[in-house]
Amino acid sequence: MIYYLPRNMISWYNRIMNTFESLLAELNESQYKAATFENKHCMVLAGAGCGKTKTIIARAVYLISQGIPADRIQILSFTRKSASEIYERVRISVGEEQTKGLHTSTFHTWCLNIIRANAKLFGKEGFTILDRDDQLQIFRLYRGRHAKGTFPTAEQINDLYSFARNTKKSLSSCFDLNLPEYAELKEKIATIMKNYEQKKEENNYIDYDDILDFVSAAINGYPEIAVYIGKQYDYILVDEMQDTNPLQWTLLEPLSKYCTLFCVGDDAQSIYGFRGADFNNVHSFSERIPNSEILRLEDNYRSTQEILELSNWMLSKSPLNYNKQLQAVRGPGNIPEIHDFDNEWEQSRFVAELLENKKAEGDAFSDNLILVRSSSDARPIETAFIQKNIPYVFIGGMKILESAHIKDILSLLRICVNSKDEIAWMRYLLLWQGIGEKTASEITTEAVTLTSNADVLEYIGKCQNQYNFSNEVSAAIKTICEKEFAPKEAVTLAVQYLSPQLIEKYKGSQWEKRKKDFESLLRLSEKYSNLTEFIDSCICEPMNDAGLIPEQEKDLVTISTIHSAKGMEKERCFVINVSAGTYPNSRDIDTIEEIEEERRVLYVALTRAKNELIITRILKANFAYDSSDSGKLMEMYFLNELPNELVKIVSHKKVDDLPPAFKTGKPLNIKVGIDFS
Repeated sequence: MIYYLPRNMISWYNRIMNTFESLLAELNESQYKAATFENKHCMVLAGAGCGKTKTIIARAVYLISQGIPADRIQILSFTRKSASEIYERVRISVGEEQTKGLHTSTFHTWCLNIIRANAKLFGKEGFTILDRDDQLQIFRLYRGRHAKGTFPTAEQINDLYSFARNTKKSLSSCFDLNLPEYAELKEKIATIMKNYEQKKEENNYIDYDDILDFVSAAINGYPEIAVYIGKQYDYILVDEMQDTNPLQWTLLEPLSKYCTLFCVGDDAQSIYGFRGADFNNVHSFSERIPNSEILRLEDNYRSTQEILELSNWMLSKSPLNYNKQLQAVRGPGNIPEIHDFDNEWEQSRFVAELLENKKAEGDAFSDNLILVRSSSDARPIETAFIQKNIPYVFIGGMKILESAHIKDILSLLRICVNSKDEIAWMRYLLLWQGIGEKTASEITTEAVTLTSNADVLEYIGKCQNQYNFSNEVSAAIKTICEKEFAPKEAVTLAVQYLSPQLIEKYKGSQWEKRKKDFESLLRLSEKYSNLTEFIDSCICEPMNDAGLIPEQEKDLVTISTIHSAKGMEKERCFVINVSAGTYPNSRDIDTIEEIEEERRVLYVALTRAKNELIITRILKANFAYDSSDSGKLMEMYFLNELPNELVKIVSHKKVDDLPPAFKTGKPLNIKVGIDFS
């Protein structure tokens, strides 16, 4: 029997095949092999700049071209931005109609959607998500009841708790790894954590780690749930696999029995061990997943060969076998430079003056990326830029959606979505004049027991008379509750109602700068169809402010911590203070795992540069030379024995202007004292 496709189906098939053929023409041989790989689970080890994103997009387009329905494909990434970009590029390739139902999201959004869709099954109807600030408030509450003498901070307790969750390790082993100096306080800290978990249970809160853990527990504890979730997909595609932790692994491994995994990542860019990321999820993939194969991408499209030679040398010095030798498709270019300075201020002045000169020559400020280890390392650079009027954006510090004034606006929206959100009530009520902590606590205690918005509004109305505060407290709630399916209108109204309170709260705290962030919040709200989705997104995936900069303000130098720079690339890249004691960091040299993660941090930094790589060092860094461990730090320094042909070294040290005797360090024959004659 002969089957004939309807004419419209023939037209669609020809179009999608032509689209895929044109996409294939852009792939190299290794990318093509990965995109069209069949019948096995696959781990694609893709070096920096080797086209990881292009390959995962080509894979999705290939699967759709082979007749796999888009809604049978789940793509997982680590940021909202990258998930959106992957979806858009697939949509452009195959068309709107064929992309319908394609799932692209972060791990947390994926699991959150599973919980929301099956809230009754999970016993989590009407829950509130706690962000980090919310968690810290609760931990501070219970810490205050137990802390005596030397005791870890609420931040340390929270981080320890989260690390244990994500790594699936016991509390004892996590103390050994993270807070060994507080090991004798384990029982007290365990009590605080139990109080925290009880508080979540009583108030129907879930935190960031719960989102993954609830789904993992269901999949691993109930085989029928694993079958139910796993059989919703034919393929799960995972981007940036090197960033996954053991908790995320417990989501993927059981589902591999029912659908095919296609994972893309780079073991040499695994730099989030401090958050629980497991290097072996990539490095040992084929040993962990039966019927799987490892493919490699080593043709680099980002950097010149000279930059890659230095990066390759860095990995070759590791005792771990990365088996990676990147080759530049673009060919040769400028040799990397190392500039040595006496101190961080001379270093910062050099960077600012160089950028100033390059701008005068016609370069854009946006061609430049400044990479630092931490926000504190960026301060001298920022100071120099301010002095020179060089515009910049800093990435890696507090994100817009984590800032206090934005969280104030969100507190009102959170109440309207879930009137039992105790933390949101306290934050919202304390914004209003005439409401102190005692009054806010009394109102909150009663409000969270009420079952409907109508009851809440009636109760707040009574409180207005009792406590004598503005009727706008309830008017704001009433108005925004009516905007459940119009997030942009809800945000606009919340800003209007709360601006007078926020102006008072933040007077003298750069209010003019803060209020600009509300425009970013409005732009973000446009992407969502209801308030619940919008608030979930704000808490689960705080957007970096760099993604919300208006187009007319885009000619900025980017300063970023290395851990926030994944996926970035710029024409010219500065890696700041690559000194002994910093690479590896003097605090992370106790184990080979820590040292090698430090090596990978530097590798990530070096591979961001496209045409120019400029490394700076401070050769009199106190922590390198003045500590008792200075010899050990010098011995472990990553740039020891660096071949001369790989870099050009330029010294800016003032010692070069001194007489030869000072340079050699030989003592002068000087005698001092009084004339005894």
